[in-house]
Amino acid sequence: MEGKKSRTPGEKCQAVSEVYGQILMVVVTILLAALLVYPNIPESAPRANLLIEAHNFTQNETTSTQNAETPTQDETTPAGYLIEASSGSGGNISPEGSISVTAGGNKIFSMIHDENHKVLDVLVDGNSAGPVSTYTFNNVSSSHSIQASFTVNFSVINNNTVVPKENFTVNATVLGCAFSRNWGQSPVTCRLKLGNYTYDPWGDYTNVSEGNINDGKNPRFWESPISYNADTPVMVEACSWEYFWEYFWEYKPKQILTVNTSTLPLNVKVLKNGDPVPDIPGFQGQDSIEDFVKGYIENGSIKLKENEAIYIFELGNTDLDSSGADFQDLVILVSVNGEDASKSAIESHKADFSEPPDEGQNEGQNESQDENSNETQGGTALKFVIEHLGGDTINFKFNNETKVIIQKGDEQRNLNFTEIGAFKVGDSVTFDLKYDDEETRNKFTFSQGDRIFIKIVDVRSKSLIYSGSIMIK
Repeated sequence: MEGKKSRTPGEKCQAVSEVYGQILMVVVTILLAALLVYPNIPESAPRANLLIEAHNFTQNETTSTQNAETPTQDETTPAGYLIEASSGSGGNISPEGSISVTAGGNKIFSMIHDENHKVLDVLVDGNSAGPVSTYTFNNVSSSHSIQASFTVNFSVINNNTVVPKENFTVNATVLGCAFSRNWGQSPVTCRLKLGNYTYDPWGDYTNVSEGNINDGKNPRFWESPISYNADTPVMVEACSWEYFWEYFWEYKPKQILTVNTSTLPLNVKVLKNGDPVPDIPGFQGQDSIEDFVKGYIENGSIKLKENEAIYIFELGNTDLDSSGADFQDLVILVSVNGEDASKSAIESHKADFSEPPDEGQNEGQNESQDENSNETQGGTALKFVIEHLGGDTINFKFNNETKVIIQKGDEQRNLNFTEIGAFKVGDSVTFDLKYDDEETRNKFTFSQGDRIFIKIVDVRSKSLIYSGSIMIK
């Protein structure tokens, strides 16, 4: 009877060596490819607070560096000086409008929020005064501006879930991810659930080769495509993975823990504004929670905007008293905003999954445009309006020092902001979209209503200066 041919020990060793050799080649290839990907931004909080808008301006509109919302210092009336007072949705400021104040006089403004809302911030001459309920201009000797913004109020239930009290949209930012298993970093995937809708913002939640966010390329960003009803929980779910050898022939990932508010609810916590910073060291020398949220700490406490909360996850242990339970396996910042009228209502949510335009059509549109054109569909020019509201001065003078990245869909391009120069708190500028001189890929085609992401990176330190998303108006 003829049996299977067996291998000699030498042949077995050779076969195993060939497998390990192939694996080594794959690893080297991945590492080399990773070196070519820019930016590899370490987990850090943004260093500047910018207001960026993208507009379809007509071609005869000129650029301006004057902040139109702030009156000039010599703008006076027969009665004295003017204070321009305005507010956003969700509340009002009282008094509102152009308020005349006598020279040397005082003026009090009150911020009045609507039900289920709260004050988000008050900007005085473009500088944040915080979420104050009143603000007084004392001994007025020049004109000023004051602008109140409001946001949806939310509660945190079970110390692990944000629940907004009015209709809302939500943004999420992965601040950090540091899950280690056995000999090194292991994959982590993440998804968000809002009512009946589930999102995989950063790749396939069930496929680590597509959805791993523990790769040193955070922060990552996401903005909800629609508005959601009041009292809808903002649930974040995370899954940890590790690789194992199957019969020494195939290196496969397997799930370790799935953590959300119903599965291992004690393994996820929410940090609010004013909470103490968790004093938990990172396991085996890893970064701690404090390292990941260092941009959100003031006087030993968590410092967040009124619409923000931070989710922290333990993805490796169910024994939360163990030294390995460091709750920094995944750290996500969630921002709750008021209902956006420009976004689809919940009932028409399916429209957000419509097929994108044919790639061939996009290519044809790009080729038909002049190489340096910044025209959008409809014949108007795309211009950026940027205001510096707080934080570090940004030096845009050299592209090799400050990199500006625009993302549309899954594609990125580098922009040229060098004409701005040194950009400090209080500065405002409007200018045309320009691409980096070294950018050789096809230019983006923009339309009104397009959603784009902007990242500004300090090249030398590879730290994040600014990040955010905007819709072309």
